[in-house]
Amino acid sequence: MTKAPHRVPPSKIRISWIGTGVNRRSYMVLPLLLFLTACAGSQGLRLDSLQQTLQDEEVRFVGALPSPSTANSSTRQGPPRLGLYFMPTGFLRHEFEWTDADRESLLAWTNGLKRDGLISGASFIQLSSIKGNQLAQLRESAMRYGADLLLIVDGAANVDRYNNYKAVLLYWTILGAYFADGTHSDALCLVRGALWDVRGETKLVGEEAQGLSKTVGPAARVEDQEQVTAARRQALTKLMDKLRDDFARTGSRR
Repeated sequence: MTKAPHRVPPSKIRISWIGTGVNRRSYMVLPLLLFLTACAGSQGLRLDSLQQTLQDEEVRFVGALPSPSTANSSTRQGPPRLGLYFMPTGFLRHEFEWTDADRESLLAWTNGLKRDGLISGASFIQLSSIKGNQLAQLRESAMRYGADLLLIVDGAANVDRYNNYKAVLLYWTILGAYFADGTHSDALCLVRGALWDVRGETKLVGEEAQGLSKTVGPAARVEDQEQVTAARRQALTKLMDKLRDDFARTGSRR
């Protein structure tokens, strides 16, 4: 008589994770290990790349300017009114977007210019008022705002994230990624300010400034964007200082 094949109850059919040497936590660890490997070595911060990004954007944005013979000359009397414009930065290679805090800082800076009699007032040119995406359309909008001068601010940043020896020694323990200072985050920001005569269609001043911010900490707690924000604010402050000196020089010649 043939014996019926032995059947294992379904409740006993299960994979032994421990017996096979595979732990469920391994699948949780894998993405983290891949991330840590990806940012293992420093790539450096490339200022030339940021300069090229802003230069390419300026060439595209400015477009073709009229010849000096056809440009309208500016004949204003008294301190000029200043229009302010932040170039949109929510694109690849810029790494950040301008915030309300940035706008408030720039507007507070213009209040100092007004107190010193260098300008009569200032206001932002709203993006919704611009009928195009080049300087010519921005100038037209600035004139509708009553601006004599137009300050255009642009910027870009890059981040270098990398690990040190503590990551190699301790991140494999998982807890190390939360408590060991094994990850560096360095951010470099470059901002440029261009001052244009709205009616004369002439670029009067061009300045640029850099900001650098660095931190080191556990991989799970280091936020690159915090360093970008710190570097951007530092660069914007330096740019405003340079432009303030430019306004003082031009004001003394009037």
